[in-house]
Amino acid sequence: MDPVPLKAMGRFTHEAAVVDPKTGIVYMTEDMDTGLFYRFVPKQPGRLRAGGTLEALRIPSMPKAYTGKDFPLNTPMAVDWVTIEDFDPVDDTVRVEGFDKGAAIFAGGEGACFAKGEVFFSASNGGSAELGQIWRHTPGRNAAEGGTLELFVEPNDDALLDGPDNIVLAPFGDLFVCEDGEGTEFVRGITPEGKLYSFARNALNGFEFTGASFSPDGKTFFVNI
Repeated sequence: MDPVPLKAMGRFTHEAAVVDPKTGIVYMTEDMDTGLFYRFVPKQPGRLRAGGTLEALRIPSMPKAYTGKDFPLNTPMAVDWVTIEDFDPVDDTVRVEGFDKGAAIFAGGEGACFAKGEVFFSASNGGSAELGQIWRHTPGRNAAEGGTLELFVEPNDDALLDGPDNIVLAPFGDLFVCEDGEGTEFVRGITPEGKLYSFARNALNGFEFTGASFSPDGKTFFVNI
């Protein structure tokens, strides 16, 4: 099969992408301190080449919100999605168009995972201490419903979380988050109640953990350095 650029999915600083298996909608993060959170609604679920609509998340009650600081914790907010018309611009203006239409800014979008019907994603520089945040988006029943957004975790303590990046759901229900911060790097666990714990430490060097994943049977955890 010949490679085909999926231009309709947007020309921006892509980081992570996850798919809702029920709708085929693709959710995407942007690795910029002024980045947005996107979704791509395909014309034909499972066939991205057929095109679709690129959209950015907006909080109607807080248009043009900067979510990096002073955002309420554990407070689901209704969201909707603004359409990106110029999805393949010459310059790096996709997020500018989205913000002009009221989309929310996230402080360094990084890893994402689709877990139990929800999208979790990390903002590596979010929080009052700029040590990172974990966000939870609960989609609506269909593309016409915006869903909700919640700031799930923001400890502002590098002993608990520093520079969250790759994220994956463990088979027992916790999230595993790879750090890309300063000093010693960890894989941190987060319970469904939002409590953090240390699962693994990089005792070899100061490089980040990446590529966290589980085997299909859920018995083996893989991670890269």
